[in-house]
Amino acid sequence: MDWTTRRKRKGKFIVVFFAVIIGILLLVALLHYLWNLLIPEIFGFKAITYWQAFGLFILSKILFGGGFGKPRGRFRRRFPKEGCFTTEDKERLKAEWRRRFEDRCR
Repeated sequence: MDWTTRRKRKGKFIVVFFAVIIGILLLVALLHYLWNLLIPEIFGFKAITYWQAFGLFILSKILFGGGFGKPRGRFRRRFPKEGCFTTEDKERLKAEWRRRFEDRCR
C-alpha cells in the first residue's frame, strides 16, 4: 500500500470518527429537547439538563442495546456454515427460488 492510499484511509477514518461523534451529540440534543417538551407535560416529571440526557442515552444503550457493534440476540444472522449444503440441497434451493421469484425478475 503506498502512502497516498494510507493517507486517504486515515483521512476517511478521521472524518467518519468525527461524524459519529457529532451524530451522537445531536441525538442526545434531540433526546434532551423531546424529553423537556413532552415528559413534564404528560407525566409531571421535571425537565432535565443536556448531560442528564446524555446519561439517559448511555443507560438506554446499555439496557436495550442496538446501534453499535455486531448484532446480538434475536437479531443475529443465522446462516448455515460453509459446507452444510449438499449439491442436491443447493439445486433444490435454486429451483425453489426460481419458482417463487421468476415473475418478479422479468
